[in-house]
Amino acid sequence: MGVLDIAFLVSALTIAAPILLAATGELIAQRAGVMNVGLEGVLLAGAFAGYLTMTRIDNQALGFLGGIAGGLLLAALMGVLAIEVKVDQIVAGIAIGVLGTGLTSFLDQHFVPEPRTFTPLPRLSVPLLSDVPVLGEVLFHQDLFIYVTVALVVLAGLAMYRTTWGINLAATGETPIAADAAGISVRGVRWAAVLIAGAFAGAAGAYISIGDVGVFREAMTGGRGYLAIAAVLFGSWRLRGLLAAVTIFAVTDAVQLRLQSLPTVPGEVWGVAALLVAVGVARSRRPRARLIGAAVLLGLVALAVLRPQLTLPASLWLAMPYVLALVALAAGRASRHRAPSALTVPYIRSEA
Repeated sequence: MGVLDIAFLVSALTIAAPILLAATGELIAQRAGVMNVGLEGVLLAGAFAGYLTMTRIDNQALGFLGGIAGGLLLAALMGVLAIEVKVDQIVAGIAIGVLGTGLTSFLDQHFVPEPRTFTPLPRLSVPLLSDVPVLGEVLFHQDLFIYVTVALVVLAGLAMYRTTWGINLAATGETPIAADAAGISVRGVRWAAVLIAGAFAGAAGAYISIGDVGVFREAMTGGRGYLAIAAVLFGSWRLRGLLAAVTIFAVTDAVQLRLQSLPTVPGEVWGVAALLVAVGVARSRRPRARLIGAAVLLGLVALAVLRPQLTLPASLWLAMPYVLALVALAAGRASRHRAPSALTVPYIRSEA
């Protein structure tokens, strides 16, 4: 059986779920004008808080609530710094990220010196749909977190694009002075967005520790917070683009996990890489970037056809998702004009 089998698709979906939930929350916050580059620290806070709750209560539902509380705690700190104190959001985000990493490591060593493991979330089958070949096993035989994530993303999309609150959210991120003049509480909308982002990231972190792996390890989120931020930027601050970016990152991560155990690179991997590059070429609006992308695409297609026996080090596979994130950010430079106009800009009402 090849690399791209049902197990691979299930792995990609499991990897995508926490990134998607955290990225959706970050999208809401950024559309309101607040960017938290310390999202990785918020994920870690959620992962540890959920794990710590489980060690004390041994209940997964309460563990997830604990994770959400951990995410909300750091999100509230970000809100105080960015909205109330009005410090530079990038500096504040870096501080949040460092705090989350260091604090969770310290608390883990002092409150849970002996690691405990827990049973991950059980997989639930949707009647009838789970019997559909391939798709049934991949989409309708998953744990509850994945189903809830899909529901939350759909609700978030409806809220952002189909409600008055979503209009207020966009107005706050684009022209806060005009929003304030129209009677919208810029401060209130930004606080709500930041806390929603914190709750989503906290739940995503809890899933990584107690829902998927079953234990907490130092820095176990493995850069998923940064991938979530990259997905928002690569997706041009649109939910549809975010979904495409998360899919690309998750598929790449799932591929590298499978390839670490193989002696040579399977031919179908080059086909997947060619597909991802084709997506990037289609998105690019710069002639030079499209030309370079087309040349890379032809090379990958040739590798997919010729199937050479190549061996690459495991460390290179580990770096694949993050290299791809950098490439995605560079390729998406032309769409920066789509960013909310007031993103990272503090709003001082006296200026209105």
